[in-house]
Amino acid sequence: MGKSKKRQVVNKENLIDINKKKCIGCTACAINCTDITGISVLKSTQEGKSTVVPKMGTFEETGCIYCGQCTLICPTTAITARNDIEKVEKELGNGKYMVAFAAPALKATLGEEFNLPIGSNVEGKVQASARKLGFEKVFDTDFGADVTVIEEGTELIKRLSRKENLPMFTSCCSSWVRYVEIFRPELINNLSTCKSPQQIMGASIKTYFANKFKILPENIYVVSIKPCTSKKYEAERDEMGREGYKDIDTVLTVREYGELLRSKGIDITALPSEPSDSMLGEYTGAGVIFGLSSGVMEATLRTVAYYLNDDISKIEKIQYSKIDGTKNSKEAEVIIGSQLMKVAVISGLSDVEVFLKDDKWKEYTFVEVMSCPGGCINGGGTPRVIRKSEIIEKKCIACGTCIDNCPVGAISFNKNGYAEVSQMQCVGCTLCSKLCRTSAPKINVYDKGTQEKLTKNYIDLRKNVLRNIDEKSQKKVSVENKEVKEMYDNYIGNPDEERARLLFHTQYKDRSSELKINKRTCRGKKRRR
Repeated sequence: MGKSKKRQVVNKENLIDINKKKCIGCTACAINCTDITGISVLKSTQEGKSTVVPKMGTFEETGCIYCGQCTLICPTTAITARNDIEKVEKELGNGKYMVAFAAPALKATLGEEFNLPIGSNVEGKVQASARKLGFEKVFDTDFGADVTVIEEGTELIKRLSRKENLPMFTSCCSSWVRYVEIFRPELINNLSTCKSPQQIMGASIKTYFANKFKILPENIYVVSIKPCTSKKYEAERDEMGREGYKDIDTVLTVREYGELLRSKGIDITALPSEPSDSMLGEYTGAGVIFGLSSGVMEATLRTVAYYLNDDISKIEKIQYSKIDGTKNSKEAEVIIGSQLMKVAVISGLSDVEVFLKDDKWKEYTFVEVMSCPGGCINGGGTPRVIRKSEIIEKKCIACGTCIDNCPVGAISFNKNGYAEVSQMQCVGCTLCSKLCRTSAPKINVYDKGTQEKLTKNYIDLRKNVLRNIDEKSQKKVSVENKEVKEMYDNYIGNPDEERARLLFHTQYKDRSSELKINKRTCRGKKRRR
């Protein structure tokens, strides 16, 4: 009897999938997870072949924060985030009032899905392409970011006046929020209660917008286009909706949105840029920089300075210094009004535990945390970059470790007796660079469109797009957003008060009981004290 065609080859979970048939056992996903998050969700295993599995049985039980960095590094796309394109396709022809909005990071990343050079500004292309797909209204999450800034800035000022729950940690990164709930529930009261820009957009559309246009919220289908995989998780949290409906119906990553457009024959390079629809479409430079590490900090402090009648321009000149022991994090002191604030920007969750190692973290006023290094412009749902290894011969000691462990046989000894990489065979798993004791392998990044080796960090190229938009913006402070002001005047009332708290704020819960803990781990011991 032949093998059944229904044989399951995918270990499918709610948000992250591992296709063991495509896995080459390079463990790039597991290494990236450990390096970036410090959690170490995955382990190598031999199940017929070398592959990876969650350490404690499932992603959820191991404490996965769904940041998707594992999916970003995988050279064979064996590990992926749940694909929700079919859900959107179904609803586009189903009679619902279709609304889409896109994160600031799309302006700096979507072009790569259509082979534009990394660092291309495609502002306005989501609006044009989404309308081609059949969406009735198209907005920018940047509007929601401006609202987040106003709510968060107001909340910070109140906490400062009351001297309570300081430092205040940002809450816009859903992976960071999940990390706190699972691994650091003692910090829950320090999290800002403000929802993320995504959820504020969803709440605004299904209340303020729905009320204005006399549409039942349940008849509106909201699609959020994000650089982040954990936004799928955030949208499904129980508290993110009301009266039986969710504020966000489906989240698509940048990669998914690019795939959807290509499947419909829509090429953004052939479309002129279009503006967002009015009412929830205006945004300031402060809303745009939410997409990069330190942007949330800067945007919020601009509004705090505005409220305290201080010079906003000095916020753009904050002198940061590196936080000792961290990879990508920094700190600074700034005086706003008469208030001295010690602030920190943490990029990558592996730096969090370094930051929290003693009670010095309690000396800070405001702390921004983003799970992905560089911020949302390097989120788990952004376009994958091409990586290739190159061996620096003078550093090679001819031990053969990289040759023995290369999962695709791309490395061999050259005529001089040293390791050499076949560029044609290399898949960019980066394993050789992790194993080499002399750092002989160098990982180069190539532009998918031009096929040229990058001379600048691809994350910086993406960041520059958002920075340039901010620099050219006439409005730099979120409170200057006219459409946001109209929403507060006509529907919400004052920031961080009754209706604002109902729609734009949330609560968190201790989720540590969801975690299956290996008693041998340090984190496990710490939690049992």
